[in-house]
Amino acid sequence: MKPRSFFAITLLLIALLPGCAPKQWQPVTLKTEDICWPPGTECKVRYAGEIQQFAQTGKSLATLITGKSQGGMILKPVAIAIGPGGKMAIADQGRQGIHLYDPANKSYRVIVMAGREKIETPVGVAFDDAGNLYVTDSQLNKMLIFDAEANFLKAVDQAGGSPLQRPTGITFNRQDKRLYVSDTMQHQLLVFSRLGEFIARMGARGDQPGSFNFPTHLSSDLQGNIYINDSMNFRAQILLAANNTWLMFGRHGNGSGDFASPKGMGVDRSGNIYIAETLFDNVQIFDNRGAYLLAVGSQGSGPGQFWMPSGLFIDENNRLYVCDTYNKRIQLFDLLTATAGEAAPGQGELEK
Repeated sequence: MKPRSFFAITLLLIALLPGCAPKQWQPVTLKTEDICWPPGTECKVRYAGEIQQFAQTGKSLATLITGKSQGGMILKPVAIAIGPGGKMAIADQGRQGIHLYDPANKSYRVIVMAGREKIETPVGVAFDDAGNLYVTDSQLNKMLIFDAEANFLKAVDQAGGSPLQRPTGITFNRQDKRLYVSDTMQHQLLVFSRLGEFIARMGARGDQPGSFNFPTHLSSDLQGNIYINDSMNFRAQILLAANNTWLMFGRHGNGSGDFASPKGMGVDRSGNIYIAETLFDNVQIFDNRGAYLLAVGSQGSGPGQFWMPSGLFIDENNRLYVCDTYNKRIQLFDLLTATAGEAAPGQGELEK
């Protein structure tokens, strides 16, 4: 080979090397205003920004805003979960898939297939403590299981020999290492191992403690208590891990602390309970006894405003993530309170 030819090939290989390196991604987080609820020195919740897309690192903000790089656009987010190491999963019905971002290696992908089957209507997402990902699909009527590297493992469509009818909410209980899934059409709470093995079912249609009327979103806390959005009973129910008893709060209405179309649910480290109210376009906050404390947000498309919010999640750092579904974004809030609120005597008390 001639020296000049060898030199030219070497330069070409060097030029191509950066393109062979793994692409790195990041969520594009924008914050335009500083807003608190309530305003002033008593601030308990502070607006921290929003995520509308994921993009490759090195892209300029101007390029992203002008739309010259579409990146990983969020279209219709309905559920979000944060896992070990800050892994983020977003169920996006507009993409018919799951946005999966890992900050450890800045990797990003949209999962649209579960083996050979296409994801149709993802409703819930959860991570276990090993980073495995679980997805409920209400159209496929299945729970889909992926490992920590996002490899598809299996689909679960049965619970004790009976088919799943409308799996929606899902949460991983770090105390008993089990998965809890709400089957909305069967009005039941289903329990599985992390391998997808059926363990138990709870409830039936009704309005008594431990009965449900179209349950949807779920959450769990560090003590192993399970929180259920009992949507058409217009209440929240809590399954206490310590004694396996049920508590509940909530009522139908259009006032502060009432429920009209409750959806996403989460619990902070102090036991305060957060519920996305779709028709009110806000997130309502209750103390650990069910007393109404505060509402965050209002109708609109600006910072701290919502258009039919649905899923939400609270991470280990007390950051609240809200799926602002029809504004096509995830809104972020820092929770500044360190103690649970006090319920007024005779108001908002949990019922057995």
